[in-house]
Amino acid sequence: MRNRDKPIVADSIMVSIKPEYDSVGRFHRYIFGENYRKEYAQKTKVPVLRVSQIAGGLKATQRGGGNQSRSLRLEDKNGKEYVLRSVEKFPEVLLPEQLRQTFAKDIIKDNMSAQHPFSALVVPELAKAAGIPHSNPIIGWVSPDDNLGEYESAFANTLCLLEEREPVGESDSSPKMDKELTDDNDNTLDGPAWLRARAFDVLLGDWDRHEDQWRWKETKKDGGSHYVPVPRDRDQVFFRSDGALQRYTQSSSLLPMMQGYERDIKDINWFLWEGREISSRWTANISKAEWDKTIIEFCSLYNDAVFEKALRKLPEPSYSLHHDALIAQMRNRIAKLPKLMDDYYHFFNRIVDIEVTNKNELIEVTDAPEKALKVKINKISKEGNIKDELFNRVFDPKVTEEIRIYMHNGNDSLILNNKTSAIKIRIIGGKGNKIYDFANSNGTVKLYGRTDKATYKGDDDDKIRKIISNDTSNFSYIPKDMYRRRSYNLNAGYNNDDGILLGLVYKQTNPGFRKQPYGNSQTVSFLHSFSTKAFRFNYRGEWLKALGKADFLIKADAYAPNNTQNFFGVGNDTRFDEHGDEIRYYRARFNLYQVDPSIRWRRPKSTFSVGPSFQYYKLNQEDNEGRFITSGAPLGSSDSLNVRNEKMFAGAIVNFTNNTRDNDLLPTLGSYVDFKLLGYKGINKYSNSFGQFTASIALFKNLDGRKAFILADRFGGGITVGKPAFYQSQFLGGQGNLLGYRQFRFAGDHSFYNNLELRAKLGDLVSYVLPGQVGLLGFYDVGRVWTRNQSSDTWHHGVGGGVYFAPASLTVVRFVVGHSSDGWYPYVSLNFRY
Repeated sequence: MRNRDKPIVADSIMVSIKPEYDSVGRFHRYIFGENYRKEYAQKTKVPVLRVSQIAGGLKATQRGGGNQSRSLRLEDKNGKEYVLRSVEKFPEVLLPEQLRQTFAKDIIKDNMSAQHPFSALVVPELAKAAGIPHSNPIIGWVSPDDNLGEYESAFANTLCLLEEREPVGESDSSPKMDKELTDDNDNTLDGPAWLRARAFDVLLGDWDRHEDQWRWKETKKDGGSHYVPVPRDRDQVFFRSDGALQRYTQSSSLLPMMQGYERDIKDINWFLWEGREISSRWTANISKAEWDKTIIEFCSLYNDAVFEKALRKLPEPSYSLHHDALIAQMRNRIAKLPKLMDDYYHFFNRIVDIEVTNKNELIEVTDAPEKALKVKINKISKEGNIKDELFNRVFDPKVTEEIRIYMHNGNDSLILNNKTSAIKIRIIGGKGNKIYDFANSNGTVKLYGRTDKATYKGDDDDKIRKIISNDTSNFSYIPKDMYRRRSYNLNAGYNNDDGILLGLVYKQTNPGFRKQPYGNSQTVSFLHSFSTKAFRFNYRGEWLKALGKADFLIKADAYAPNNTQNFFGVGNDTRFDEHGDEIRYYRARFNLYQVDPSIRWRRPKSTFSVGPSFQYYKLNQEDNEGRFITSGAPLGSSDSLNVRNEKMFAGAIVNFTNNTRDNDLLPTLGSYVDFKLLGYKGINKYSNSFGQFTASIALFKNLDGRKAFILADRFGGGITVGKPAFYQSQFLGGQGNLLGYRQFRFAGDHSFYNNLELRAKLGDLVSYVLPGQVGLLGFYDVGRVWTRNQSSDTWHHGVGGGVYFAPASLTVVRFVVGHSSDGWYPYVSLNFRY
């Protein structure tokens, strides 16, 4: 090891950055990618950086921010700042604390080989061609130096990038620039320059462009400040991810923005995900003609000579290793950039945010030819005179579906004269005095305003839907969200009746205006039993605040084909002597379909929903030959004589929940209440009407200060009136409410059960593979059912225990065994019962 106390005499040095990246096998490369492993492994000649001899002498002042890199701020004698940033990345800080000592750390560190170690060096030449501000980085080996001060041990004898912190001089952060634009309409942002900078990101393959990656150069212009974007921190240039795992994460909603440079951009909208808030707020004034002109001019500035000059900045062997691939991809990006940016224009302009400032403005919204919509904004002087034009754009209804106009704290006037355009308009008022003149409206306008300081006039004022509230959430600015998310999750379990259960859950969420965490969600799942060959298909649709403050829900379930359910007859003392394949005799096969649309009201800890319900039942005679359900034995249910006949029901369901648990996954304190009232009317000859009320109350209490022992107690049951079919009975048994028994072991008109669990946390498992909380649990379940014309004093008891594991606090896996008079039964499932 080199002695850190001795400065390096030579001007250059041969280094291998991360040889271990290239020591992995073929399978590892297939899964995690070839990436730039050779560039990190092979010896490269780099300059030696002596900070005391650079720019007249640099001195370390403070550690910098940043997540993945170690960085250090330095300053020259004139006060100009520089940044020294490690080429090696330390991405484990991005992981949850529980995963930082596991294989996940090694995977994410290995994935750093997707970042080209020297790609920042090509940026200046490429940026210069398009007139984009840039730094002038040097990548070299840091010599031990007294001017590094207390930070010498962290940075000496490491490969680092050195560049000016503010290459164009003093500049502002994104939040400060944003505030200045909001406060004063004399201040402006250079929209075309921002568009060029984003096109440049596409050329470079640099997807990581969040707001902290930008500075803003201020120049004085026309009595105000004009801001030009200054991109910085070019860590992701030529980002390459050609492994199977990376391709999967990019094709899903996990990391769709991380699209590698080794292939075409699959989705430009997700690639430009970072920086969307800036684009949303301050580029609405760029017309399609100006957009296209800016992109075409940008592309015309690049050719092979520019690309080659830039690539020549790479040291050997990095230059030779991927030269042909990189120059080919740069040609490809420039060739496809007009189409890519056209796609992004249409995507991002589907919904347009237009912001006025805290000064006084006049906003005019009027019809334009071909059912288009024109928005024009002018200054209003302190004397009330109409002054300079700030905004003027015509929106094409083929592109734009919705316009959101945000009026901040100025004394603003808005004139609406819209008869023909179908573009939806949302007007969001602010704190100043507002005058709304609704001369003409076609009914597509919503106004979000305050209860005071607003004047309404115009013939079509009554056509405007007004949402009036002084709550700041009603008129604050929230950037538009255009992005749809998707996820796939495994659905699995095991019990004696169904055997191994395996399936998939697909969920898609879509954004909505002022709706958190999403506007609507669609969840589709299926589950297959390998023992009974049964399938379950479930759909859940959720539209938040679809009806004022109420949500609209749709729940649809199909237990088909081959749906199988245990049925031992109705009664509290039904017998079951298990031997051989006896359980098959008690398995009824029928298909069941149910649809439940509802309206739901949410509060922070509770929900209330109500809606109609429709149900259809069909039993297949052939599938049930020789089974209890068709044997002629007394079933005890109201449909004993017509279980073979189709049944149809229509009714309603009312549901209330209240959740005060401190943690939904691993609760230690609080309660969960669930009440449900339902009623069905039979709508064909063989269907009887009935009603049910079911309830459960779960209580959680930690028994010690360390929350290692948790007492979880649940009471539940139900009451039935009318004549339900056998499968509509109140059931006890199995995973749901009575462990130690088969699923659906007892059926009746009424039921009661109590589940008592003691959960003991053994500790937090520190594992390289998967860390998490490990614990034991013991349970005691008791319950019974009641039915007409039957007297029984029997209470059914189930006792047992098992272990649970909460990997990284993402889910809970339970392995328990229950015992009762029926025998021993094992269960494997995800999450606690309650």
